[in-house]
Amino acid sequence: MIERKLLLGDEAIALGAIHAGISGVYAYPGTPSTEITEYIQGHAPEVRSRWCTNEKTAMEAALGMSYAGKRALVCMKHVGMNVAADSFMTTAYSGVNGGMVILSADDPSLFSSQNEQDTRNYARIANVPVLEPSNCQEVKDMVKYAFELSEQFGLPVIVRTTTRVSHMRGVVEFGEINDNSSNNDNH
Repeated sequence: MIERKLLLGDEAIALGAIHAGISGVYAYPGTPSTEITEYIQGHAPEVRSRWCTNEKTAMEAALGMSYAGKRALVCMKHVGMNVAADSFMTTAYSGVNGGMVILSADDPSLFSSQNEQDTRNYARIANVPVLEPSNCQEVKDMVKYAFELSEQFGLPVIVRTTTRVSHMRGVVEFGEINDNSSNNDNH
C-alpha cells in the first residue's frame, strides 16, 4: 500500500529532499520558505541542518557540502537570491559535485515581502535549470528530480515555488526513499 499524507507544500519540498538522500540543508528563515528546514529538522535528524547568518553563507555552506560529493539543499525566499547572487553566479560556472538544489520561494503577491521579484531571471542569467512545480505532489517529485539533474549536469538547479505552492495543502504519495546512508555522515 502506498503511503499518502496531507502536507503543506513546504513539507512536500522537505520530503522530496529527504527522499533524495540529502546530507545537509542550509537556510536563512523567511516566509514562505521557513517550514522546509523546520520539517527536515523534525523528521530527519541525520541530516545536517543549519540556520545561517544570511543567504550567501547558506549558499556557500551548501556548495561546500556539494564539493565534498554530498547532496545539499539551500532554502531562501526570493529576495534572498539578491544576497546570495555573488555565490550563486560563481557556483553556476564552477559547477557542483554532489547534487545542489536552490529552493527559492518567490512571493509574487507580496503576502510577506516588500517587493516582487522573479527568481527565473537568475536562472536565465546563470544558464542553470529551473523547475516550477504547481502542486504538492509535483513539488515533492521535482525536488527529488532536481538532485538527479544537478548531478547529471554538474550544475546547481533552482526549484522555484511561490507563496501559494509553498503554503497550499495537498495529498502527497511518499514513494521510494533514496538510501544514501553513506551520504549522510554529517561532514
